[in-house]
Amino acid sequence: MTSLCPGCGLELPSDSTAPEGRHNSSPECWRLFGELSAYTLTHGDPGFIHQHAVDAWQLQHSLITKSNIGIAFSLIGLYLAIEKGQTGRQAQLAHMELGRVKRDWGRFEIPEQRASLTVRDVLEVPPGPGREAKLMEWAKAVWMSWSHAHGWTAEICKNLLSRE
Repeated sequence: MTSLCPGCGLELPSDSTAPEGRHNSSPECWRLFGELSAYTLTHGDPGFIHQHAVDAWQLQHSLITKSNIGIAFSLIGLYLAIEKGQTGRQAQLAHMELGRVKRDWGRFEIPEQRASLTVRDVLEVPPGPGREAKLMEWAKAVWMSWSHAHGWTAEICKNLLSRE
């Protein structure tokens, strides 16, 4: 038996005892993200690459919500990483700065074409620099799948962040 992740489209063997999925994901895909999170949070990266994993995951598994803050923050995080070369820690600080004021983040359209890379592709690479490079490749693929929102993201960063 297999399950299809509604967010990223990843088909994985299914465990019928798995808890319900979270964040527009299958339980199996959510479990893989948990595995990647354990890796990114425990390997002592001063640049906090975990933030890039969170932003890529969130954006790839996005659902339109009332506030859309998750989509907005993930777009901003990936923009800062991919377009501006900022670390995960810098993206996290930007999120904190933007979160100080409640805003209407507007409306977004989920891309019809998903990024071809998923969390599984990252985990298939052995731990170390190669895995981090694959994580950034995944982040870039997700960012590129949201090309229709690039202009909005650049404008928001220019107008709302004290340092871009």
